Amino acid sequence: MLAACARAPEQPKDPAAAARRAQWAAQADLPDWTGVWEIDWRNSRGMPPRPQMKLQPKYQAELDAYKKAQSKGENLQSEGANCVPPGLPGIMSQPYPIEFAYQPGKVLMLIEAYMQFRHIYTDGRKHPEDPDPTFMGHSIGHWEGDTLVVESVGFNANNKLSAGVPHSDQLTITERIRRVDKDWMEIETTMNDPVVLAEPYEVTISYRHLDDEIREYICLENNRDGADAKGRPSLRLE
Repeated sequence: MLAACARAPEQPKDPAAAARRAQWAAQADLPDWTGVWEIDWRNSRGMPPRPQMKLQPKYQAELDAYKKAQSKGENLQSEGANCVPPGLPGIMSQPYPIEFAYQPGKVLMLIEAYMQFRHIYTDGRKHPEDPDPTFMGHSIGHWEGDTLVVESVGFNANNKLSAGVPHSDQLTITERIRRVDKDWMEIETTMNDPVVLAEPYEVTISYRHLDDEIREYICLENNRDGADAKGRPSLRLE
C-alpha cells in the first residue's frame, strides 16, 4: 500500500485581497442606477418651472446688459461654440444622457456631452485647501440612505451659473441624487455663491431612464460654428 501523501500546508490568505473583495461586494448594496439617464425636456412629470436666480446688484446689472444685447439681435454665444465644455452646473442640463459607475470609494459620472466625466469621492476625504480650478470642480459625496449627496468646489472661470451669470471662487454646488422609481431620477441642486447670488439657488431636475448607452461625442469633428471672445457668432467654412 502506498503511503499517504502529506497535505501541503494551507497558504495564508492575502488580507489585502480579502479587503478588496469585501469592498467590491459592498457595491451591490448601493442603489441600482444601471442604464443611462436623460434630462426630461418635455417635463412629463409636471415639475415646477425653474425659479429665477436672485443676484447681487452688480451681477444683476451685468445680466440685464447681457439680455439687452440679446434682444438687439447680437445672439451672443457661449464658449460651447468653440467646443469648450460648460462645466458645472451647465453640464448637467445638456440634452445628452449620463451614466453612473460605482467602485469602492468613488462614484463615476459619465456624460455624453463633450465626452466629460466626473469623479465623486465617497471615501471620506475632504476638499483640497486650495483646489485647482477645473470645469467639473472637486467633488466629494456620501450616502444618506438611497440618496447620494455631492458637494463640489473649485470651478473654472469659464463656468457660468446660467447664461450671462458668472460665479466667484466661493461657489459651492450641492447635489442630492436619488432614483425615485424605476423610470425616474431626480437631482436636486443648490448653488451657493455669496458674491454673486443674493440667496442660494435651488432647482430640481428630472431624468428619465433609458435602456441605452453613452455614445461618442466629438465636438471638434466637422465643427463649423464658432464664437469670438465676446460671444459673437463667427461661422468658419474653411
